[in-house]
Amino acid sequence: MKKTPRRFGCWPSKISAGLVAGKNLRFQTVHASGQDLYWSESRPDEDGRCALLLSQENSPPRDILPSPWSVRTRVHEYGGNAFVVTDRAVFFVNDKDQQVWSLEKTPSGTFSPPEQITDNADYRYADPVFDPERNRLVCIGERLNNGGASTCPDNMIIAIGLDDHCRGQISILVEGEDFYASPRLSPDGDRLAFLSWNLPHMPWERARLQIARLDKKGNAAAISCPDAALRGASFQPEWDSNGFLWFINDDSGYGRIYRHDGDGQDFGCVVRPDGEAGLPLWVFGMKTYGFLDDGRIACASLSKGMTRLALIDPASGEQHLLGEFCAVDQIVTMGQQLAGIISRQSAGDAIFRIDCRSGQRTLVKPATDEELPASSISTARSLCFENEVEQKVFGQYYPPCNPSFQGNDEELPPVILSAHGGPTAFADCRLKPRIQFWTSRGFGYFDVNYSGSWGFGRAYRERLDGQWGVRDVADMTAAARYLIRKKLADPARLLLSGSSAGGYTVLMTLVTSDLFAAGASYYGISDLARLCHSTHKFEAGYLDTLLGLTPENREKILKKRSPLFNAERISSPVIFFQGLQDKVVPADQAELMVKALVERGVETGYHEFANEGHGFRSARAIATSLNMEYEFYSRIIGHDNAT
Repeated sequence: MKKTPRRFGCWPSKISAGLVAGKNLRFQTVHASGQDLYWSESRPDEDGRCALLLSQENSPPRDILPSPWSVRTRVHEYGGNAFVVTDRAVFFVNDKDQQVWSLEKTPSGTFSPPEQITDNADYRYADPVFDPERNRLVCIGERLNNGGASTCPDNMIIAIGLDDHCRGQISILVEGEDFYASPRLSPDGDRLAFLSWNLPHMPWERARLQIARLDKKGNAAAISCPDAALRGASFQPEWDSNGFLWFINDDSGYGRIYRHDGDGQDFGCVVRPDGEAGLPLWVFGMKTYGFLDDGRIACASLSKGMTRLALIDPASGEQHLLGEFCAVDQIVTMGQQLAGIISRQSAGDAIFRIDCRSGQRTLVKPATDEELPASSISTARSLCFENEVEQKVFGQYYPPCNPSFQGNDEELPPVILSAHGGPTAFADCRLKPRIQFWTSRGFGYFDVNYSGSWGFGRAYRERLDGQWGVRDVADMTAAARYLIRKKLADPARLLLSGSSAGGYTVLMTLVTSDLFAAGASYYGISDLARLCHSTHKFEAGYLDTLLGLTPENREKILKKRSPLFNAERISSPVIFFQGLQDKVVPADQAELMVKALVERGVETGYHEFANEGHGFRSARAIATSLNMEYEFYSRIIGHDNAT
């Protein structure tokens, strides 16, 4: 079909903001019990409720937890794994009260109504595992202080009794460090492996693997640190059926899989997958590998925006590639099967089962029932460019794409340069309906993996240490200049967008560069000193590493690299979006920045969402903010607003 010439950025599109927001599920945690799969999924069209589902072989998925129940933990504010499955029940954290509840299985295969296990408002719970020897749950406990305030809670590993005489009672197993994650019981129930770390570090910087001996009553006794000889951070401890403890560590510069005998100090690097096997532990329950019953390991490893899914024989090192995907998350194994969340460029996230003997993939559930036609999908191109100090920087570029329209002759498209959050996160090339919203309207979109991003090795990530607000900002500007040189973008219609730490990078880029016509900040940081005083415990020391803070330079650096105190250098229009329930980046960060820009006469938009926190979850907030961002850009760069 012949395409109609029309100005880039003004193309009518069938990919609406409502489609992006309301029909795109966000899969969370996946667990397996026998051949059954359980998972939680956030549903924007139910105001972000996290439903709990069950899929049995050859049967369609079904909800097992009715609305308004929602499976979500708020430990560390970011949460993560909030349920565990046993032979007789599912135990989950309910979002509304943050207490542990149970869904008992009935003989007919259904589930009884939820029953409350804990009733202690001073605690929040996460990452539970079942201890069958003692009929209890072992999990991360977060004890709130100051009348329920979560700004400086105590974190620990706790046990929750399930027997009638001690049902819901809490006992502390391990405490004394600032953070804990990934409690995992050995098959014999005698040892408890876990991760721990202390401020000012983040888990991907200094998480250490520890093993606690459990006495007959289940109390933790002697604790050892099997990864003490390694310089890197550890991730995802798992016991195999023979009592060996496996874990990932990036001592080599990339995440590799190690094996420990579970008792002494006998360990070594066993599996060396291509790329990075670990992930930044922002949330509980992240899983990149699992064991098949023939001794092989199914492992997902990230390299330059793509994820390799391979079966690896630890004895020989032989690797069998199951495929390259945009992303593979939440790997669980069941005999000779594996399952997980798999993302492709041609379709959105979906839960699949994979037969590891034949390689056959079976779709369990897609994130959306409305698949985009291939002619409407803009496929990512992995680009590499050099910054001003001749370091390589990577990103995913999506060209404009619409089956009915093309740009006018000799015209270049407007391009949105996206700064991901974290900043220790990364931009992969999975199909993101939000990006397709823009490309189908005639925008280019450049998802930049600026210095500090995950997936390119520890050295790439550590480029940002002491340089946040400098190195990332310079890379965004270098990315813009690269697009101009390659004639991929109209120099007069370059735009910036980012959320959280990405919103901060947007604002600081506008402080230092006049290349950009406008910017959008979603719950971004404007005042670093204020953030130090107000942010939650999990990230309380993050700025020390990112900014290179010392007692001598602290005040100077915090002011010098805060957009708020450099607002006089911003001349480009900016639109802000903010959730009023945000405990990570409170609303005053946006309010003060807007006030400073308005006083200087800079065109500014500001939109609050009363029921949203850090990361919009409801369809209304997602769709409204996306439409407003589009209208704002269209007005600034002189476009007729199209649908």
